[in-house]
Amino acid sequence: MGKSEFELSVDRFLRLIAKDSPKTLFNPWKDVNAQFDMKSAPSIRKSNLRQYLFAHENARAILVGEAAGWAGCRFTGIPFTGENLITGDEKLEWASGRPMKRSSLAEKPYKERSATIVWGEIAGDSRLVLWNAVPWHPYKPGEPLSNRKPRRGEQDAGKTILSAFLQLFPQASAYAIGRVSQETLEQLGHTAGYIRHPSMGGQKKFCEGMRSLRKTLDRSFTT
Repeated sequence: MGKSEFELSVDRFLRLIAKDSPKTLFNPWKDVNAQFDMKSAPSIRKSNLRQYLFAHENARAILVGEAAGWAGCRFTGIPFTGENLITGDEKLEWASGRPMKRSSLAEKPYKERSATIVWGEIAGDSRLVLWNAVPWHPYKPGEPLSNRKPRRGEQDAGKTILSAFLQLFPQASAYAIGRVSQETLEQLGHTAGYIRHPSMGGQKKFCEGMRSLRKTLDRSFTT
C-alpha cells in the first residue's frame, strides 16, 4: 500500500530540515556532537519527529515556540519534549507503541523543565501539535548544552521551515508561545493568538492560556 499524501508531505519536510542550518546553531536532524550524541543521532531524531507528526496528523492548533532547547528538541527532534517523555516510565500516551529512541549518550534520559510544564497541560490532546519558530538549537559559544535567545538573523533563517511546517497542517490555526514566535508568525502573514512562554516565571499564565485555547477548540468541535 502506498503512502498517504500526509506521509509524503512529512517525508519532504524531513528532507528540508536535514539541510544545513546557520553555523551558530545546532541542527538536531543533521548535526552530531561526538561528546554527547550517538553516531546515528540525526536519523533517530528524524524518526522520532516523523512518528510524532503521524500521531498528530489531525491537529487543529499549531503551538509555535521560540527555539529548540538543549534538554528537549536538541536530543529528541521534537519541540518541548525531553528524552524522558518518549522512552521509559514517563513515556507519553502518543509515543506508546511507536519506535521512539534516545539519541544522547547520557546515562539517564534528559529532562526539560519547559517540556514538563507543556506536556502537563496538553498530554493526551492530539488536536495540538508543537513546533519552533527557530527549529534549531541556539547555544552559547563554547557551551553546547546551554540555551540562548535566537538572534534576528537566526529567526529569519527559520522562516522557510516554519512556513513549510504550517503547510503540513492547513486545517490548523497557529498560536505563538512567546513573543519571538509571535513576531515571526506575523512576518509570515499569520495573525496568531499569543500564549505566555512557560519559562522565566511564565508557568501560570501559560497554563491559563492553554486552558483557554482548549476551551475554544472544544466549542469549535461542537458547533
